[in-house]
Amino acid sequence: MQHAPREFEAETLAADDPRFVAALDLQIAQMRRVLTLMAPSSGAEALRAMRDAFPDSSFGERAMAVAGIRD
Repeated sequence: MQHAPREFEAETLAADDPRFVAALDLQIAQMRRVLTLMAPSSGAEALRAMRDAFPDSSFGERAMAVAGIRD
C-alpha cells in the first residue's frame, strides 16, 4: 500500500487554531446559505435539511447554522 506524499495528508488542527476556526466559520456560512435558499418552515425541518446536506458535520455545527438563521 502506497502512502500519499506528506504535503497531501490531512492535518489535525487544534480547536483554537485560527485555520480551524476559519474553516468552521466557512462551513457554517455555507450551511446558512443553504438554509436561506431552502427556507425551511420549522427548526426540525431545518435540522433535517442540514443533516441531509451536510452528513459529515456534527449536530452542534448544524445547530449553530440553524440558530444563526433564526436570529
